[in-house]
Amino acid sequence: MQSATKHLKDMLTQELRLPEIDADACVYAYFEQADCHACVDACPTQAWVLGDESLGLDTDACDGCGLCVPACPGGALHVHLPWVIRPFAGRIIALFACEQSGIEKNEAALSCIHSLGVRQLLLLYNSGIEYLLIATAECANCTRHQQSGIHERIEQLNKLLHERRKPPMKILQRSDQVWMRIFNTDEMISRGTQLTRRKFLRGGGELIRHQLLVADPLNLPECRTIPPGQLLPNAEDHEVHWPWSPGIDESLCNGCDACIKLCPTDALQLNQETEGASSEYRLNPADCNGCGICSTACELQAITIHRWSLFKDHTIELTEKRCTACGNSFHLPLQNSQSQEPLCRICRKHNHSSNLFQVLIEN
Repeated sequence: MQSATKHLKDMLTQELRLPEIDADACVYAYFEQADCHACVDACPTQAWVLGDESLGLDTDACDGCGLCVPACPGGALHVHLPWVIRPFAGRIIALFACEQSGIEKNEAALSCIHSLGVRQLLLLYNSGIEYLLIATAECANCTRHQQSGIHERIEQLNKLLHERRKPPMKILQRSDQVWMRIFNTDEMISRGTQLTRRKFLRGGGELIRHQLLVADPLNLPECRTIPPGQLLPNAEDHEVHWPWSPGIDESLCNGCDACIKLCPTDALQLNQETEGASSEYRLNPADCNGCGICSTACELQAITIHRWSLFKDHTIELTEKRCTACGNSFHLPLQNSQSQEPLCRICRKHNHSSNLFQVLIEN
């Protein structure tokens, strides 16, 4: 009986550690020919299996580390992340402890501290958290160790914040004893808890008046898929770095608009010709999540997705034309060597003297 109970408990524990999957947010839900394998590359136990027809999770192999969560560009994966905040030295700090550390497992425990990605760090930052107090083991000796972790992400993130004239985010590391002492202090309001008006007024103390009211942004479904660039503060300078940014090589682009139609976050847009303004492609790095759909779909490899790159407000001016063979309108980047070409890309590619219906089918 005890053996059966233990087996059931182990099964439930294992199931609770598995990542939640939002299939609609997966890159493959938008574009079946996508070649994203971020979750596969991030998994230290090879639990994610990508085949020609499907992407699946080996639940027996998954240890719930959560490292696939920050790797997923669309935010399709999620593990519950603790939201524990405390006052410390006049600051409001968030506490996180790796389960491999010497800290006894509690509500601040993470399977792996590196499951906090750029999106999660910015959600913390926008909630007023500029300091993280973490407790870890020796990450370099851990089987989950990866080249890029939370320290590298914060270093990169602080470069972006500095350009936007905002204070940096800092990691505080103290002994396990100090970590526990801070953790055991009076709890700040967290996980979306809000006091009733009567209870708030009766509290009356200095601490209660400085409670931080938050809505658990790390675990809200609507926060999981926000492109990291949208979470950054506004920049006064138009030429700044971004977590992700798309780039189009105008000399290669044939104006097919496949990237525009497929981009799930509108990071690539087509502004059609209006009175007094020409048509243009607009590239919006704030909306880019690095999914790579555009670069995969581009048959001419004219699009590149850049990581942590310097990017200025960018538009690509287009020239609008009408094909002299089929009569369809088309456009090309103005800087493209074929921008003066009188034929559309279909008629240039095929015999434009063929039947019109053949041309239309190809188009």
